[in-house]
Amino acid sequence: MLGKVDVKKGIYIGTGAGLILFVLLGFFPSAMVGGYVGLKLAELMVGPSSMGVITRVLTAISMIGTVIVTAVAFILGGALAGYVISQRLVKRVEAKVKV
Repeated sequence: MLGKVDVKKGIYIGTGAGLILFVLLGFFPSAMVGGYVGLKLAELMVGPSSMGVITRVLTAISMIGTVIVTAVAFILGGALAGYVISQRLVKRVEAKVKV
C-alpha cells in the first residue's frame, strides 16, 4: 500500500485542484462577466453617457464580487469532489482489510 488513505488529504488535494482550475479557467471569464454586469448596472443607475467615479466603482465592485463567487464555487466544488473520492477509497481499503 502506498500510504494511509485519509479523508483530509483528499479534501486538500481537491481544494488544490479546484484552485488550479479556477486560476486556469475561471478567473478571466468571471472578471469579464462581472465588468459587463457592473457597466450595465451603472448604466441603469447613472445613465448611459456617464463615465464618472460611480460607474467605475460599481464596475470594480461587480468584478471583484463575481471573481470571489466563482473562486468559492471552484474551490468548494474541488473540496467536495476530493471528499467524495477519498471516502470511496477509504471504504474500499477498509473492505480489503476486513477480508
